[in-house]
Amino acid sequence: MNPVIPLALIGTWYGYAAASDPDDTPYDRTFVRAGVAVVGTAMGAWLARQKSRLAIPITLATGVGTVAAGLINQRKRSTYVRRTWKEGSWRDKVFNKAMPVAHVALVAAEATDAALVLARHATRKIVATRAPLPLSMHARYPLVRKLTLYYMACSLVGHWGEMAFCTGIKHGLFKGGYDRSNHMLWDQWLFPFPAEGTAAVLISLFLSPLKDLLQDRTHRLSGRGAIPAAGELPIALAASFLVNQLVCTAIDYGTGMVANRNYELWDYRDMPYNFQGQICLQNSLFYTAVATACTWWLFPAAERGFVKAGEAVVEGTFVGLGSLFLMLELLYHVVPRDVEGFVKAIGGRAGVTRPSQGTEPGPVASAREDRS
Repeated sequence: MNPVIPLALIGTWYGYAAASDPDDTPYDRTFVRAGVAVVGTAMGAWLARQKSRLAIPITLATGVGTVAAGLINQRKRSTYVRRTWKEGSWRDKVFNKAMPVAHVALVAAEATDAALVLARHATRKIVATRAPLPLSMHARYPLVRKLTLYYMACSLVGHWGEMAFCTGIKHGLFKGGYDRSNHMLWDQWLFPFPAEGTAAVLISLFLSPLKDLLQDRTHRLSGRGAIPAAGELPIALAASFLVNQLVCTAIDYGTGMVANRNYELWDYRDMPYNFQGQICLQNSLFYTAVATACTWWLFPAAERGFVKAGEAVVEGTFVGLGSLFLMLELLYHVVPRDVEGFVKAIGGRAGVTRPSQGTEPGPVASAREDRS
């Protein structure tokens, strides 16, 4: 199948995500439709690359289903996608007028392409050989893919961990305060937290090999009789925990001194055993416990799962999760700031400023507007 068609379909949804205001984008039918369209189309294109019989039904079901749902919504509510901009603006014309026409044309092209592929299969025997992408043939591709999967998964799971930690504060399990009005934390629960994703990559690259080194050293000491055999694992685990604590605390403190000098992101000055309000013992122990669990149990279990699942499952997961994660990144990390006004300033005719919502901007918008 022609790879240009699914790429064009995915590109339209990525454009919609990048042009939408995250504070006005709930997890509604449009969001679900965009996610299904992106993941389903990406998986269909990947399966077509693998010469799988599932490629055509998945591609067509995704395209026809998501476009039909949008057209039904357009007929009932006069919008193909949720409007996070002023009616009649250039974004409204692009995504509620032009995009449905483009989607119908692209899905029709997909159906035509699929019919041609089926006709070729019917008239002559085609050997189903897999065609790996050139990038996947690189020797370091499995490592890059593994680290990328860790980054994406932990960016999302880390967000949920922050929610759980704040819930623990609410119920008195931990000391500290939490802000229930933090729209980004509590309501946008698919907002990727890059700090947690980066931490997962660092754990895999540095702390996991260090754990293996400590295990090897304690095993050698045990073999020479320097330590009892029963103490081999506890000593290695304790040493790994201390090293992890030093690394996690140093990263937390360094991040704070660079990005939190005015205590805008966090403030531990009222916490017991804090240092300059940037780090405190409770949170340091919590981060270290998570890092140690990842180093000793979670990441090794994940790597065993990769081997057991097989190359096709891992690659398919990478394609599916990666396509959805990129949409989330475009939605939450590309915030339009008066783009209609910008178009007007450079000569556009449909330029209108983004309408006021009548409320204070959410924390995501506020943080980004402060940086502009």
